Amino acid sequence: MIGNEERMSDSNKPLRFSKLLEFLLALAGLAVIAINVVLLRQNLSLRQTLAPQITPGTRLENLSGVALDGRLQQLALPSGDSRLVIITFSPSCPACQANQEGWMQLASTLEQQGIRTLWVSRDPVVETKTYCVKHGMRLSNTLADPPYGTYLQLGLARVPNIVVVRGDSTVEKVWVGRLDQSEWDSIFTYFSERKEAISSDEVNVGIRSTGCGSELSQTSAKGCK
Repeated sequence: MIGNEERMSDSNKPLRFSKLLEFLLALAGLAVIAINVVLLRQNLSLRQTLAPQITPGTRLENLSGVALDGRLQQLALPSGDSRLVIITFSPSCPACQANQEGWMQLASTLEQQGIRTLWVSRDPVVETKTYCVKHGMRLSNTLADPPYGTYLQLGLARVPNIVVVRGDSTVEKVWVGRLDQSEWDSIFTYFSERKEAISSDEVNVGIRSTGCGSELSQTSAKGCK
């Protein structure tokens, strides 16, 4: 009997060793996967850091993206004295989520000034639409998953950005990344000062020079002698 038990024990040793080897190989495989995930994240972060960043003075052209109804839409750039504010974002971006409340306040302020806010997501329509509905963003003013040329022009590898585009399709101002309170203050001050400048220009519309100084063109010049 003792001899039989010893033989059975000896026969189980290869089985136990095989299971232990399988466990160690599985553990090593998980470790390799974890290392690869870390490396991929590091590479992504590095690529984003080195990716081109949109800057003032950049001239934009032929911008387009996918509207949230799935159709490819050409972006209408401003003309004349008008301005367009483009906010670039990604639904999965922590800095974008941190900026969201300030963005909504800014969009409301700009709407009162007659300035359009366009939201451009670098992600597909489904994820973008879900994010927009959650945060009450206007779907008609949102584009997603833009073509490569637009992606590069708007610097979508590095989000978030607030981009002010003037009437000649040139970028006038850019705010980058997660914004602190002082940066938000500077943004609202920027648009407030611009509104005051426009209001001042509107008051002076129609002014012309005469021999006795400037006067409104609607005013008769008979008293100028």
